[in-house]
Amino acid sequence: MHRDTFFENVLALGRGTRRDGFMELIWTASGIEFDMNASELAVTLKGGSSMTMPWISVCMDGEWLAHIPVQEGVNKITLFKGMDPSVTHRVRIIKDFQAEVDARENSLKITELFYEGRICKPADKKYKIEFVGDSITSGEGILGAHEELDWITPYFSSVRNYAVMTADALDADFRLISQSGWGIVNAYDNNPHNVVPAIYDSLNAKRDVYDYDHDSWKTDAVVINLGTNDGGSFDSPAFTDPADGKVYKNKKLPDGSYDPKSLARIEKGIVDFMKHLRETNPEAHLLWVFGMLGWGLADAVEKAVTAYKNQTGDDNAAFLKLPETVGDAFGSRGHPGYENHKAASEVISAHLKKVLK
Repeated sequence: MHRDTFFENVLALGRGTRRDGFMELIWTASGIEFDMNASELAVTLKGGSSMTMPWISVCMDGEWLAHIPVQEGVNKITLFKGMDPSVTHRVRIIKDFQAEVDARENSLKITELFYEGRICKPADKKYKIEFVGDSITSGEGILGAHEELDWITPYFSSVRNYAVMTADALDADFRLISQSGWGIVNAYDNNPHNVVPAIYDSLNAKRDVYDYDHDSWKTDAVVINLGTNDGGSFDSPAFTDPADGKVYKNKKLPDGSYDPKSLARIEKGIVDFMKHLRETNPEAHLLWVFGMLGWGLADAVEKAVTAYKNQTGDDNAAFLKLPETVGDAFGSRGHPGYENHKAASEVISAHLKKVLK
């Protein structure tokens, strides 16, 4: 039985720490992928101590085989036995839960691979695509019955996620940067500190840390799916910052329309973030998508993307409206289920096939 702790023969999925002895899976859909000719395969995972325990999924040859909770401490899991080693299989071991910005104890590491046979790194993918978003991109609610409302990790999925499905459809390597409830300029509860731009440049999902080398992974496209929580904040109570007592609130006018000042702040946030995305991804197609949980802010988002293009002269950017979740297309927690993620993936894939070289 071979024992591998160097992980030289695997494709590392997602941003993360890769060292001799372990690979830390930090972000949604981070993990490993490899080709295997082996009769047996096992993996050792080390889970941290947290209420939000991590889950992984195992896929083989493009099919989803298992969704597994990782217990605290060391977990050695035998995945396959008795296989025909003359047959080559593509194996993916992938994290289903998002990065834990405020709970560093919720760690997940792959420490060992055991196999009887051989494994090798897959051929390079055709493209590299980065997805930036909120709970939708984190895969929240894809799994679970419609009536389930608990915020727990089993209901998150990377496998049935629109982002991963889009990448697979285009033969692309992928990275997901996302946080449930977070927005562009504020979170769903009007908290201005829980914003995705604050963690975008971090290797380890830390706030306002700029330690990720964007040049190390040149993207062909950045797909941004943000604005849903900024929109939801108009119907949420005001947020009072405990640090200084300042109150934050996106407001609606008496007739129910959005306050223009609040909209202007969000639109500026979109323009500023797109400018930063262009700085860090100079050749990538920037695609802002919106609408899986309603089109409330769609006009404002599209207006901001147009403003960015007009201000910068950047023609390698676009806005795309996605299918809204209705009826049985919902999953749990009032979030899009598999059917809506699949529909969104098809729309995004069709667009990217037209614009990517």
